[in-house]
Amino acid sequence: MTLLRIWLLGLTKPSHMFDKLEQKPAPFWGLWAVLIRFVVTSLTTTLALYLLGRLPFAPSRLTFLPIESYYRAEIFFLLIWGLGIWLLMASIAHVFIRLAGKRSNFDQILNVIGMGMLVPMPVVWLFDWTAIGFNFYTIMPMAISHSVFQLWETGIEAIGFNKLLGLRLPIAVMLAIAINVVYVLLAMTFIR
Repeated sequence: MTLLRIWLLGLTKPSHMFDKLEQKPAPFWGLWAVLIRFVVTSLTTTLALYLLGRLPFAPSRLTFLPIESYYRAEIFFLLIWGLGIWLLMASIAHVFIRLAGKRSNFDQILNVIGMGMLVPMPVVWLFDWTAIGFNFYTIMPMAISHSVFQLWETGIEAIGFNKLLGLRLPIAVMLAIAINVVYVLLAMTFIR
């Protein structure tokens, strides 16, 4: 089964997606998922915002980047940020699982988080592109919609931790929430 078919399966039956993903090489599928997510976002959403002359909703916390140049710079650093946050989330999950006294497969954690990050993206991209096109890409619709999308990603990762790593569902949910809180906090700092 190809990455595209597994990705599509994740949109309709995430639990079945992880059954198929278990047979695939780890962490390469997670890496491809992260690359697709952040390259497509950079070359579509962020590039469109830059070309339209849009400014971020809030000033940059990276003080060396003026707000007028933020989207231009983000086109280039978003992928690096995405790879870094993917590795950080997986590291936190790995440590949490080991501290709980369980066996941990770091490569499978990378696959789970990578696919969790990718599965909702077609809907996110479509929503963002529509919002940009119809000029309602403003703070409130984006904050509300992206919160829902983040919950979706969290749910997919919880299912993956349960299915692929054998964590009990309550533990898998708590772990997915914890790593996604880290994601959101760092995204609020670096991503506009």
